[in-house]
Amino acid sequence: MQGDFSRTTFDPRKHYSAVLAQQGRVQLDADFNEQGAVLLHQLRTMVADVLGPAVAPAAGGGFAIGAVAGRKPQEDLTISAGRMYVDGILVENDAEVTYWTQPDLRLRIGHSADELPQDEPFVLCLRVWERLITALQDPAIREVALGAPGPDTAARAKTVWQVAAVAVTARTTEEALEELPARLADFRPTGRMRARARQPVAPADCQYHLPVDSRFRGPENQLYRIEVHTGGPARPTGSTGCPVPTGTAAAGTADTGAARRGATFKWSRENASVVFPIVSLTGATARVSTLGRDGKLGLEVGDRVELVDDTTAGRVADDVVLTDPPRRAPRLRRVLAVDAVDLLVTLDEQDGDEACGLGAHPFLRRWDHRPAPGASADVADDGALPLVEGGWLDLEDGVQVWFEPGGEATPGTYRRGDHWLVPARTAVGDVLWPQRADGPAPVEPDGVRYHYAPLAYVSGQSVDPSPRRTFPPLTG
Repeated sequence: MQGDFSRTTFDPRKHYSAVLAQQGRVQLDADFNEQGAVLLHQLRTMVADVLGPAVAPAAGGGFAIGAVAGRKPQEDLTISAGRMYVDGILVENDAEVTYWTQPDLRLRIGHSADELPQDEPFVLCLRVWERLITALQDPAIREVALGAPGPDTAARAKTVWQVAAVAVTARTTEEALEELPARLADFRPTGRMRARARQPVAPADCQYHLPVDSRFRGPENQLYRIEVHTGGPARPTGSTGCPVPTGTAAAGTADTGAARRGATFKWSRENASVVFPIVSLTGATARVSTLGRDGKLGLEVGDRVELVDDTTAGRVADDVVLTDPPRRAPRLRRVLAVDAVDLLVTLDEQDGDEACGLGAHPFLRRWDHRPAPGASADVADDGALPLVEGGWLDLEDGVQVWFEPGGEATPGTYRRGDHWLVPARTAVGDVLWPQRADGPAPVEPDGVRYHYAPLAYVSGQSVDPSPRRTFPPLTG
């Protein structure tokens, strides 16, 4: 989640049962947040162990799929109100809706990618994940007694549910449920990432020599966020095993045309928490309500920004890892001018991108990647950086990342919105990252974590709701 956090510390493999405050100690946001994560992990694990991975209560259960009167199942379907538990997560639908009117996924009529499959059977699945909500999306979070607009305080984690169709080849419900796990596996990314700032001593026969400042050189602690912008396969490149200097093929500047056709990534030194609420948007000029608390958290000419609103935020989980060609993410825009008096931000041309929907909490999110001077080709056509595997990629101040495939997959695949968090600390001159004997360990993305539950199987004019499981109420 793109909050202003120092770091995230919860790790279920450590089996902590509580966070215990001690008297006279410094209070950290990471400790409070870990306590909440510990309790959620315990509660959700218990519910999943007792009830199963996906189940609705017989009384008060929701997400039952039904036909819409006078319409074919391929045109629209109803989703009943009530509760369901997916991997122990409580999911609630407050009122009956249809596929096209579900609240957390604003679908676009006329877009083939949003329509239900027309000529093949499919399984309707409930997709569950969590989204960060701040006072920008929910003004009620802000305490008005602190002034207008006043400082923001804590953020919220919202459980998001979306009903999506997964096409299958099976001709019966039983076969479809057997096929579904393999189809969902297609949506799971295989790529891994390493991070470092302090570099190891170069081998004696290495042609490169480490500079004396091969460490984190930032002036203050940061929480870097490395996030996949356009999903798809990476572009592999060779690695010599030596430290790789900026500008080599392994650093992603060679074969740029090929890299543009694969996945891309973006990064932020503030966990992508630097945002600017949009008051109005006219063409390429946005009027914002603020330009940040100070210069460090402001906007400058040349910055890359992302236009975000409730619609785009809800469409992170496009599940398009293995489409060919990969679906292009909305292009990151470049800041051309900033008017600090009238709070106007001029962006480059739209290039066919959809305008940000006013009335849906629109804002600009700043990303901190920039091409090296005279190296504009480093930026892909979506405004992000080519995601190249097999070499150390420089971010800034000594921080480097390395992408690689997981398992036997070559190249690795990456899903839009998946991200890694990299805390950088001045005290040690390095990043805080899991280590193994040969250096930084490759790890899976920190999120987004998606959870799925089958709801119904649709074939022709038939809607079979039996994949949605129920449980009787507990009695004493």
